Amino acid sequence: MRRSERHHLKENAFAVAIAGLREQLQGAGPALGAAAAIAVVALILFGGYSWWSDRATSEAGSLLASALVVADAPVVPPPPPAEPVPTAEATVGPDGEPIPPVVEPPQPPFVQPDGTYPTRAAKITDALPKLLEAADAYPETPSGLTARYRAATGLAALGRHDESADQYLQVIAHDDAGVYTRMATLGLADVELARGGYDAAISLLEESTGPAAAEDLPVDGVLMRLGHAYAVAGRSDDARATFQRVLDDFPQSVYFANAERELETLQAQG
Repeated sequence: MRRSERHHLKENAFAVAIAGLREQLQGAGPALGAAAAIAVVALILFGGYSWWSDRATSEAGSLLASALVVADAPVVPPPPPAEPVPTAEATVGPDGEPIPPVVEPPQPPFVQPDGTYPTRAAKITDALPKLLEAADAYPETPSGLTARYRAATGLAALGRHDESADQYLQVIAHDDAGVYTRMATLGLADVELARGGYDAAISLLEESTGPAAAEDLPVDGVLMRLGHAYAVAGRSDDARATFQRVLDDFPQSVYFANAERELETLQAQG
């Protein structure tokens, strides 16, 4: 069904509801006058909110789509500089006449293809204003949350850790314990590790290995990050116990071999 048809049906349903309410209240007497007025106002407000919600969702989606055109653009780096071709010496043919050297034509200058970026950093830098525009305009919509999460990951990739942490915290504040809250918590833990906040990172990762988090996150993957955080923080015993948990609780995990290697390294260190 086309979008215009859906809106038309919504408008018709709202009109039918108003008309039906009027018919039910006709002849009920003045005692119900106030209740009738309140009910009509409530229906009008509900209809207005539905219209605004649909419009906000649509506009947020459009802003996000525009931002993702840049954020997901291909990276095509320029080729490395051509090595200089040594000058060939002229040779002499059988008839004693000199043969001129073969000179390779110069390579044409590189032209960045349309819709691509030379580096990931350049792409992220260009996408950030668009992502933040979508996030700030509609912060509580799914599209707005997606935009803010992508902006946070982009800022982290650029090494702008304080700004990234702020965006992750805003995702958590607006998501109301949804899946983006879980993902933003992991992102925030990585940021804390990057800026030396080992205790804060460990706390966030420990929180993300509980039963509630298991509904949205691969716990074995989170445990690997937690084990790494313990190791970086100098808590070798906790790191060993965490990697051992991956081996014991997730024998089919894609991280099994990595956990074995990490555990062997820690045991060799004593």
